[in-house]
Amino acid sequence: MNSFSFNRCGKVLRWLVSVNRVNLLGLIAGFTFFIFLLQMATFIFGSFEQVVPFIQRSADFGSFFIPFSILIIASNAFTNFTSIGTKQQRGTFLTIPASNLEKYLTLIVYMIVACGLCAIVGYILGDCLRMACLWIWAMASNDPSFTACEVFNFNGVDQTYYLWSSTVPSLFSKMTPHLMTVWSSGIYWDWYVWASFIIAVILAVWTHSLFMLAGTLLRKYAFIISGALWMTIMSLYMWTLSHLDLTVFQTVWDGEKYVGNAVGGMAYVLMVVLPLFTIFNYWASFHIFKGFQLITNKWFNYDILKR
Repeated sequence: MNSFSFNRCGKVLRWLVSVNRVNLLGLIAGFTFFIFLLQMATFIFGSFEQVVPFIQRSADFGSFFIPFSILIIASNAFTNFTSIGTKQQRGTFLTIPASNLEKYLTLIVYMIVACGLCAIVGYILGDCLRMACLWIWAMASNDPSFTACEVFNFNGVDQTYYLWSSTVPSLFSKMTPHLMTVWSSGIYWDWYVWASFIIAVILAVWTHSLFMLAGTLLRKYAFIISGALWMTIMSLYMWTLSHLDLTVFQTVWDGEKYVGNAVGGMAYVLMVVLPLFTIFNYWASFHIFKGFQLITNKWFNYDILKR
């Protein structure tokens, strides 16, 4: 198949969702109870004297949990996690009447969109379960601290928060770097804001490509190895910045007066280098995927010595 077809991509995606529907429901259930237990543990052991810090801390956990879950899924793209890990499952997937590129791109979409939605839905359901539990707890308790409320300005609007208030709005506010707030308020975006947004996006995509490459190459411990590699790269990067006195962003002062923020030279390097590494990671991942066999090495999906 030489031509690319969105119709075939859609059929492959429907097939992936169909054969993984039990896994997807399991993901939602697992995410739901994990978030519920995490938020309840945060409430019980957090010793929060005010309501808003508890809401924000719970949202902080969620803003870390959802991208973290997507990276775990990316590292397990070609295992039983996506029902194409065994010899029989892989054989079925490889014989689907679609090109390698269509299968590969569809699998990425499945992991990011379908599994990402499962993480979001699981978070919302877990948050609702925590809200219901704390509301019942508050109604049954005579402790006035359970019914305490706090007024907090959120996105320019004063809102009243209780212990059973939802953390979902705060979660999406943290995950969208206040973009909606900036756009709706009509604040002028200077180059510093644009540059920080661009680097955040390309850093996230590069991270996903790194975990995707490891998940395509390795059959075991892909997440652990790719996570260790990511932390090593970031440590070397921070060490380089500190020892060579390089800056990505810097604060500009006029004496003791704050002037604003400026984009450092390293930011432009990242805007060029990270996309190149990202393209290489996805290209290498796809190249490995094209060479998939029914019988593979115990540790690798790619026979390096024979190629």
